Amino acid sequence: MKIRFWGVRGSLPTPGPETARYGGNTTCIQVVRDTGPIIIIDCGTGIRSLADHLMASGKPPFDIRLLVTHTHWDHIHGFPFFTPIYTPGSNVQVYGIGPLREGKGFETVMRDQMTYSYFPVENTMLDSVVTYNDYNKMFPDGVEKCFDLAEGVKVRIKLTNHPVYCTAYRIEADGKSFIFTGDHEPWPEHDIDETSDTKALYHMMNRRLIDFCRDADFVAFDTTYTQEDYESPGKPHLSKRGWGHSYFEYNIALAREAGIKRMAFTHHDPTRTDDALDRLMNEKYLPLGKEEAPDTEFIAAREGMVVEL
Repeated sequence: MKIRFWGVRGSLPTPGPETARYGGNTTCIQVVRDTGPIIIIDCGTGIRSLADHLMASGKPPFDIRLLVTHTHWDHIHGFPFFTPIYTPGSNVQVYGIGPLREGKGFETVMRDQMTYSYFPVENTMLDSVVTYNDYNKMFPDGVEKCFDLAEGVKVRIKLTNHPVYCTAYRIEADGKSFIFTGDHEPWPEHDIDETSDTKALYHMMNRRLIDFCRDADFVAFDTTYTQEDYESPGKPHLSKRGWGHSYFEYNIALAREAGIKRMAFTHHDPTRTDDALDRLMNEKYLPLGKEEAPDTEFIAAREGMVVEL
């Protein structure tokens, strides 16, 4: 099993010379195997390049399993530009969960972005190729389940802490394990009074994520911020608390606690240039990772990067 990154930026695409090395496309990850269907996680703008690759290197029709972590635009807005969904005879199975607070199912949200007001191709033109699978319908008694995505491929679902329903995925195949967290913010147990039941709940939720990541071969983790960005001490109006994203220091500590072998920092802040990310990695977070979690290899995800497990 190999992991290929087609998009590593968070929130919105950031094309331009200052982001060319790490890449400006939003989240898209491919799980590459020798056999079975094409497996993709998220369909940010990086999926357009993956489509070009598939059309050039493979022959339609395609058999594709697309796992969507959540329906915020930076994780789905490349979907209408994914060429295989327009190839007759292809089978594109799309999995995810909708924002239930708005009363919308997963399929509705995915179709809405391809209505006439937003896109020139009507979503009904995809009906013979695309099938939507909503976890709330698949697992009505709770979506944190494990299921067979394909022969020899097991997927385990974990809900994360984000302003819309968001799922992390643990993929087990070929004797290896890969996790993508989607978007996640640590539950703020350190900010709660010691006697509060809420503190105990948040502590339990943080421990559950550690258990979910336990002994994984490779984890790609939402690392949008530094801890200083996240907390913004002295300038609370600039704090990123509650925005639904994580930071380097927390993820390094989680890697140590969970015994993760390799971790990729991804979902890079759209305001962070390549040079700034290089400085953070080389001057602060690679040394911190070596000190705090010496058994974990840390990398910053780049477009086109391939990691063999």
